[in-house]
Amino acid sequence: MFQSVIVKLTAVCIMDCTYCYMFNQVDRTYTRVPRRMPLDTALRLLERICEHQPRGAAEPFSIVLHGGEPLLWPVACWSAFLDQVAQRRRDGWNLVVAVQTNLLRPLAPELQQLLRRHGVVLGISLDGPQAVNDAVRVDLRGRGTYDRVLANVRRLQDSGDGALIGGFLAVANPDLPPQAFLDWLRSLPVTKIDVLWPMEYHWRKPPWPLGGQGRYAAAPRYGQWFAELFGRWWALDDPTLQVRLFGNLLHLVLGGSGHVDVLVNDCYNMFVVNTDGRYEYPDYLRVAADGSAATPYTLEDTSLDSLSHDPLFARLLNLGAALPARCAACRHRALCGGGFLPGRSDAVRGISDRESVLCADQMYFFDAVANILHPALQKRGLHVSPAPRFAASASPAA
Repeated sequence: MFQSVIVKLTAVCIMDCTYCYMFNQVDRTYTRVPRRMPLDTALRLLERICEHQPRGAAEPFSIVLHGGEPLLWPVACWSAFLDQVAQRRRDGWNLVVAVQTNLLRPLAPELQQLLRRHGVVLGISLDGPQAVNDAVRVDLRGRGTYDRVLANVRRLQDSGDGALIGGFLAVANPDLPPQAFLDWLRSLPVTKIDVLWPMEYHWRKPPWPLGGQGRYAAAPRYGQWFAELFGRWWALDDPTLQVRLFGNLLHLVLGGSGHVDVLVNDCYNMFVVNTDGRYEYPDYLRVAADGSAATPYTLEDTSLDSLSHDPLFARLLNLGAALPARCAACRHRALCGGGFLPGRSDAVRGISDRESVLCADQMYFFDAVANILHPALQKRGLHVSPAPRFAASASPAA
């Protein structure tokens, strides 16, 4: 079953981030859909979710309001939609709503009140210290955005609504030393962050120059950066510095379960709905080609139960059943599951049969984490299984 949806409330933005997969890469879907989702479309989605999810389900269905910039959606639409979510909750449906925003503009007072009343949490995009962020996250006039975003964060805190801030979202930048990244995280008003692996790389666009795969594999740029970041974060031993990837990783190593972005990949139970009411595959597949996330299905003609039988969605919902051949004997197969999905994005098949193009990066990272965690856990007398979730072996992947 599906458990999450990304809702494209808008196909417009007030920023022009250089790496944006919605507006500045190969996909041009935003030019072919309405600029804003009609309220009726959003309410129809809510109906489809409640048809699909059993009333009283223990696991919540996650509705992530996204864009473009979702805060450009009219306040009247926000009010009507959130009121309907609240009614569905009273009727027994387990629904969680969150927003991913750039927060470049202050929240309108009425919208701020709505979000507070309905318990909606904001994830705020910010890519590191000011110089790093402002090199890539610029407004439509090419100006840096860092100061304005943080001013709006502090405005929320000063008004008593700091609880609306769930944390920050940053894209990994290996040019920023990991210690500088951690120092920056400690300086933030809210020290919670989700650090994303790069989405722009796949087998038709690898992170190495022509003929350079071997050299890259020997010193994988992103893997080394994440490994050092984890090592320094671990050494700090500061529970107030919450890095989502690392927390999820520890959860899995200690026996937990569940897919979380770059980890596990046994089941990817999320879909996207664009402003026109059309279902789409996860944004991770958007990077391969223009329209590569498109499906022929709409909210009007297709239920979520039917959508789950689409061949590519069926594969996403059962990713662990068909690991890439090279992953079968890998020591990190249960933790990695073929690797970060954008790195397997394929313009023809949707998902390549190959492992992620970032395999060397993730192998380096998982090995480094294992080398840190195994001695620490054993020192505390905990029993650590060397396979298949983690193995300290230094042998290469199969």
